Amino acid sequence: MIELIGRLSGPLHDVAGLWSITGFGAAELSRYARREMVAETRKGLTGLCLVALTLLLSEAVLFVALGLSEPYRYTVLLLAALAFHVLLSVRAIDDLRTLQVLGMTLLVVSAMAFALLAHRSGGFEPVLLASVALLFMVIPMVPWGLREALLVSALIYGLVTFSVGGGAAAFNAATLLVLQFVMVAASLISVALVARNASLRKSDLRARHALEAANTRMRVLSNQDPLTGAWNRRYLKDHFPRCTAAWRAAGRDYHFAFIDIDDFKQVNDRYGHDAGDAVLVRLSESLRAQLGAEGGVVRMGGDEFALLFTAEQPESLLRCALDGLADCAQAKDWRDFPVVGLSVGLISVPPKAVIGQREVYALADEALYEAKACKAASPGQLHLVIRRLTGADPTGETP
Repeated sequence: MIELIGRLSGPLHDVAGLWSITGFGAAELSRYARREMVAETRKGLTGLCLVALTLLLSEAVLFVALGLSEPYRYTVLLLAALAFHVLLSVRAIDDLRTLQVLGMTLLVVSAMAFALLAHRSGGFEPVLLASVALLFMVIPMVPWGLREALLVSALIYGLVTFSVGGGAAAFNAATLLVLQFVMVAASLISVALVARNASLRKSDLRARHALEAANTRMRVLSNQDPLTGAWNRRYLKDHFPRCTAAWRAAGRDYHFAFIDIDDFKQVNDRYGHDAGDAVLVRLSESLRAQLGAEGGVVRMGGDEFALLFTAEQPESLLRCALDGLADCAQAKDWRDFPVVGLSVGLISVPPKAVIGQREVYALADEALYEAKACKAASPGQLHLVIRRLTGADPTGETP
């Protein structure tokens, strides 16, 4: 009995997984699927509308050739207008559920129109029978899940069945049996195709999501310093123009700074490289905590860092980072820990300043050397030299 339940649970689990095209166990994967399926559903609906337009206009010509009454021609032309309207509406909609409802509306309204035509004519012409069958056959063109496919199939089947059932005396019994057979067979085929397509599509979504996540991780790792978690030179080179352009467009000053840890060699010599690494990590963490989303911390190499950020009071941010180094020594209980300071050369750039990336680097480097010259007089302090650029003048002023 347990073995039988185990055998049945696999297929049942598969069916449950296909119930919704965007239903995944992981919330992140479900959000990714919904985002991707908007584009896929839009493409499917576009194809469905184009096929519907072609078939309906062809039917209009066929009705004329067969000499059928005007209501036939008017009905298919109105349905063609509806298909064209849906085709135009699809481009402006970004909600998956709304797109699915549009597709269902087109198919269900078409089924209702064909059923009304059959009532008016008192029977199902072969062309109407074929039209109803085609409604089921085009369902797989839209990337539904099983839930949507079963719903639209049930709506079409129910509308046509109850419509002709109410006037069964007006329809030939053999015609009604053929109609039922056609609808059931076409519905089963369509649902089977939807299930297969949904299975393949969900597998594809899982693979694409995993690939994109792996690529994102690789991009982060390739741009990140493995020890401190700060960004590296490659990240700074790639993102400097983008960040500064965004801040200039917003009318905000931005700042670029080179930071050097004073007397860092003493830390390595006295406590070992593990202690030196801890100091580097603590400085990076402190700077990133102070910046938040307003900039980035870059490890240039060794004990040298760079900052690219926007802030009203950059001096306060740097003083908090220096305090973080003292906290690190206390937390590690390092006795006789050498007094470590920071030398910083900072360039403050207003929105109207015209200056390139290399020029900013050069000015920050000059300011850093000036700051280092002050460290002998006051070790363990923040030695900060700021150059504020004015307008388009790349030399600026040094307070």
